[in-house]
Amino acid sequence: MFRRYGPIVRLFALGVTVGTTVLLMGCAPASPQQQSDRERRAATVPVFRLRMMNDLWANTSEEAFLYPGVSVHRPKSKTEDPDTGMATIELTGSQMVAYLQNLDYNAHGGGTAQNQSLSKAVYDTIVPVLDSIQDSPAPGAPAPEIVVSATSGGPTSPPPLIPER
Repeated sequence: MFRRYGPIVRLFALGVTVGTTVLLMGCAPASPQQQSDRERRAATVPVFRLRMMNDLWANTSEEAFLYPGVSVHRPKSKTEDPDTGMATIELTGSQMVAYLQNLDYNAHGGGTAQNQSLSKAVYDTIVPVLDSIQDSPAPGAPAPEIVVSATSGGPTSPPPLIPER
């Protein structure tokens, strides 16, 4: 009874396989050529310190549906200032690599990318810091600090610790 359906089932299975392959190949982001070098540099740094709005971190640290990379749900540390909405996030070098891959996927058109403009703004802020790393930092060297502006996504100075009167 099932013999007469065999060719149809095989044809359907072949179609699903080819369709899935084409879909997954189309999901790869158009990463910049320097991406792997940036990942290598990030891996050499023991700790990075990021300062950004808490909701910006929440939106850019989520991985996209079917994202093939590693999640960064638990940074080394995260402190929030409820008055300003700013968060200070510390990432190890390997966590920064995972975060950079996530930003790259979302910023540069991964198939299921989300928050593309936010991810691109954060990616574009982090990249100059990574590009400036030449050698592994000396032991005890201060962590690179990256401040992401809430308005433009570009680098800014941190807000003053004591309000001006």
